[in-house]
Amino acid sequence: MQTSAGRSAGPGRALIAYVGALVVVDLALSTAITPLLPHYVRTAGLSTSAAGILMGSYPLGSITAALPGGFLAGRLGPRAAVLAGLAAGAVAALAFGWSSTGLALAAARFAQGAAGSCVWAGGLAWLAGATPAARRGEVLGVAMGFAAAGTLAGPAVGALASLAGPILAFSLIAAVNVVLMTAAAFLPRPAEGGAQRLLPGLRVLRDREVAVGIFLTMVGGMAIGMLDVLAPLRLSQLGAAALVIAGTFFAAGVGETLLSPLIGRLSDRRGAVATARRLLVAGVAVSLAFPLLGDAGWVVALLALGMPAYGSLCVPASALLSAGAERLRLHQGVAFGLENCAWSGGEFAAAAASGAVAQATSDVVPGLLFAGLCLVTVTVLLPGAPRARHARGRSWPGARPRPMRVHRPRHSGGTSGVTQPSVWAPAIPVRSSANVTSAASVAQAVRAPSNTGQVRSFQSEG
Repeated sequence: MQTSAGRSAGPGRALIAYVGALVVVDLALSTAITPLLPHYVRTAGLSTSAAGILMGSYPLGSITAALPGGFLAGRLGPRAAVLAGLAAGAVAALAFGWSSTGLALAAARFAQGAAGSCVWAGGLAWLAGATPAARRGEVLGVAMGFAAAGTLAGPAVGALASLAGPILAFSLIAAVNVVLMTAAAFLPRPAEGGAQRLLPGLRVLRDREVAVGIFLTMVGGMAIGMLDVLAPLRLSQLGAAALVIAGTFFAAGVGETLLSPLIGRLSDRRGAVATARRLLVAGVAVSLAFPLLGDAGWVVALLALGMPAYGSLCVPASALLSAGAERLRLHQGVAFGLENCAWSGGEFAAAAASGAVAQATSDVVPGLLFAGLCLVTVTVLLPGAPRARHARGRSWPGARPRPMRVHRPRHSGGTSGVTQPSVWAPAIPVRSSANVTSAASVAQAVRAPSNTGQVRSFQSEG
């Protein structure tokens, strides 16, 4: 258990680098199959639909294990969830490398996605628990920047597998997992887990701050799922070569790596909600413009500059979700398990739906639908919400503390049975030991009987 002084100092560079390495390995394993798909279509005799099932088995595994992985981190602690995910991921990587049939490959990919959910929930909960609230957006932004680096490393792993064989490439992934399991023993011990039940964990979705974080995460996943399907096809229609398409996504990944820490700092200083609004406005422009542009060069430039706004949306969303979980005393692992479920579910649903809608109509229709979703989110769901959090649930971040009525009988002047009027006292956000002390002192003073029969006045400190 970390002391308050240790927590205020924030996580060390070793922990940030470790969680970043976890994210890179998981995303690299997720995206490594893209250049290998033609190989498995030939060697395993996969049809087009079977290839789609193989591609979708990883996010399906992520969705399935998102909540169990989060509750594993909440009950046994973040380190246990990370170690379990790394061990399962190493076995799944070996199984994938040695598999040669479509069913075995899909099962291995499903297991990889499930293991990745445990790693994400445990790693991000470990990092968030060691970071003070004032710096949480910045630190989580750095971790999300590593996610973009992982998407860049995945095609490199796939290229190695195409040259040296899948067995060698995925055996190296398994070896890296073992190294990361060993390195976990040299890091600061995270906060211990506790009793976490599924139903109380899901009830936090009724809290507005948590719900907004989950919804923004889902919107980010939907954007990536839509563009992963439509953007390559649009560029191909405009005559772009495969190398140009790969370079576009590479540039977007580099941009997201650089942008995510900046978004995290902006979220800490300006507020997560205000930061998310800016990213959503940028998303509206990208969704409307990319299907309408008729020149491949302009589409490449738009996607390289605009796609990082979609991926970086999870940074303010994670800050909101983590803050809400802390306020509601929900373990961070459970919170990030919910986030994994939202991201993977949005990505999986949007990838399938956008392809079907575009095939039935045109690429413009999915872009219009998603732009409308972003506009609705900006104008209705987040209507100028203030920045800071309120201590009570179901309130917007930054709402002014409302007066809290304290109902109690009071006696004055030694006369029994005389009930004094109810007392109005300010609600104090309980987010630190200092605030807890302040709240306790106010409550104790309000409860103390007054010799004059009058209510004492107290002024809480900022």
